[in-house]
Amino acid sequence: MMFAVTVRRIKPGAYEAFRQAWEPDPWPPQLQRVLVARNDQDQDQVLTVSFFDLQPAELEAARDDPSILGAEGERLQRIAEHVDSVVFKGVFEVAEELEPPH
Repeated sequence: MMFAVTVRRIKPGAYEAFRQAWEPDPWPPQLQRVLVARNDQDQDQVLTVSFFDLQPAELEAARDDPSILGAEGERLQRIAEHVDSVVFKGVFEVAEELEPPH
């Protein structure tokens, strides 16, 4: 499992437009789950976490797929008009998943 994390500073009052622009279209089959969170002390700081059912090599291959590249480029263009800056961006491989004891 891989996941992409991005923290953005969006333009004031742009959350709904940003959220709509952010939604993948089409939704990639490898994308299993997404979290969208707003900073409780600064609502214009938005964190997105996208979980992909892929191994690192598969993610690299997907990044080279022309159809995925095209769709992702269009999505990033839609997002850009609502964003002031990208604070952090990274891709991670899940090392461990912990659950509370039963």
